[in-house]
Amino acid sequence: MINKKAVPVSDEPGFIAARIISMIINEAYFAKAENVSSEKEIDVAMKLGTNYPFGPFEWAKLIGIKNIYELLSVLSKNDPRYIPSKLLVQEAEKA
Repeated sequence: MINKKAVPVSDEPGFIAARIISMIINEAYFAKAENVSSEKEIDVAMKLGTNYPFGPFEWAKLIGIKNIYELLSVLSKNDPRYIPSKLLVQEAEKA
């Protein structure tokens, strides 16, 4: 037993993927803010470790950091897991 609770989400096409990618990007910004690694190294690690076509910072550039910030901001109103990292907020405000 792993003591995890399932959380239902609304059935909207593509929305689960957007949540997942946004959370991966957000976690990458938390890691960068804590000086865990550089953007390039985090991107390489994610691509090699998960076989994703892009790393989190590459995704952020493709999708738009403001779009990521707006999605996380909306989702965080109902769930604190989605609160954007301070670094992500700073980057979104500059964009």
